[in-house]
Amino acid sequence: RSVPAFLNKLYNMVEDSATNELIRWASDGASFTVERHEEFAKCVLPRFYKHNTFASFVRQLNMYDFHKVPHPQQGILLADSDKELWEFSNPHFQRGRPDLLVLVTRKRNRDRDTTDTDQVSLANLVKDITAIRKHQTNISSELHELHKDNEILWQEIFSAREKHQRHQDVIQKILQFLSTAMNN
Repeated sequence: RSVPAFLNKLYNMVEDSATNELIRWASDGASFTVERHEEFAKCVLPRFYKHNTFASFVRQLNMYDFHKVPHPQQGILLADSDKELWEFSNPHFQRGRPDLLVLVTRKRNRDRDTTDTDQVSLANLVKDITAIRKHQTNISSELHELHKDNEILWQEIFSAREKHQRHQDVIQKILQFLSTAMNN
């Protein structure tokens, strides 16, 4: 299953060090924070999305089951509402783990009956497992290739060391010969 464009763009935006002043990973990497949301909406959102509306951005996050993380200062009247810190989390949206993005799914319509939801959930589960298996196979294949490349590099290093040692031995013999010739 492919990752929706919204999630790819979100991950790239949070990952982009050029945007860290306004949006960045939380220190534990399990959530991200948005500071000065009005400036963020004007300056950062248009670079990644076709809009500059913070409310639309938050609606999209909610659609993908991101949750706003409450902060101690929340509920206190602040003179400047733009200083408010917005933090969002989703268990499958983590720093350094773009492979988990396939597990972030849109919320389902809660009005469906439970049997339909169970069947859809089972079908989605099978699809997710298939995608994960394919991803795991690709990773295993890449790991095998890296292992082969690593073995080749080590062989080349040992060969280069042996060649270097032979050259050193030849140079040493030449120097000894010249030294003996000069002394006679």
